[in-house]
Amino acid sequence: MRLITSLIAGRLLAGLIIGLDLAANAGAAWPERPIRLIVAFAPGSGTDWTGRATAEEIAPLLGVPIVVENKAGAEGRIATEFVARAAPDGYTLMIASSATHSAIAGMVKNLPYHPVKDFAHISLLVTDPMLLVVHPSAGATLPEFIANARAASLPFGYGSATSLVIASTFNRMLGISALAVPYKSQPQAALDVAGAQVRYMFGDATAVGPLLRGKRVLALGTTGLRRSVQFPDLATFGEQGHRGFDLQVWVGLAAPAGTPPDIVARINAAVQRAMSRPEVIEKFRNAGKTLAPNGVAEQQALAERQLEVWVRRAAEAGLRPE
Repeated sequence: MRLITSLIAGRLLAGLIIGLDLAANAGAAWPERPIRLIVAFAPGSGTDWTGRATAEEIAPLLGVPIVVENKAGAEGRIATEFVARAAPDGYTLMIASSATHSAIAGMVKNLPYHPVKDFAHISLLVTDPMLLVVHPSAGATLPEFIANARAASLPFGYGSATSLVIASTFNRMLGISALAVPYKSQPQAALDVAGAQVRYMFGDATAVGPLLRGKRVLALGTTGLRRSVQFPDLATFGEQGHRGFDLQVWVGLAAPAGTPPDIVARINAAVQRAMSRPEVIEKFRNAGKTLAPNGVAEQQALAERQLEVWVRRAAEAGLRPE
């Protein structure tokens, strides 16, 4: 009897050891297949560019392909909800941003996800100022544009929650009454500014840069405390005497909440390593983006802080969640 008991106990112990060993090996094996990187906006947007550039740089370090998928629509909510509900296994990531994880909470009353609690925020990637671009008929200088916008209700376009919050802040501070026209993404809005279907917008350098270089639209100012690295001759609003336009877009990398901390740490390490290379820094700089990777705890804190900032600024701009 003692022999049987000992054999059973031995088998149970051996099974437990094997199970623990398999679990450890399974965690160590990640990643074993391609990783999906979800982008909430259309190709050609600044978010899309950042996602594709990031995937290209960190995929070799992780040892598997990273497949970028665009899920545009509903100011980024479609993609963000998709990722919030995805399995937290390290195989679904997303490009999070001030549009999808900050400003949207000031516009939508009952979000189907919580921008902080439902995600593991992995790292900040870049920060971006927003440029005010106008159709040439709306004004050749900032004072001329402001005068024209005050005199007539010039429609403006927006392709993200951040673009709407910044434009609404601008309009309210300068006494401008205007009709807001939504678009699925920034590039679509920019094209309609060039075609005069709408007369102005706030967009990132990636989305509006080609139209600026082609002289189809004009840039009259930039948000943030520093000038755009891609358009250094464009003065900030502060430099032009208009304070308070210090909002700056952030773009980061996130996963569903519950993603194992060791996987999150490995992705963060890949970002840190890739984004510290001089050629990668220059690549992003040439696209008008300032690389700013940080630690996991720092990024989680940033997401919490920026959520509060953008919701407050949306309320101050007169926007109400619907």
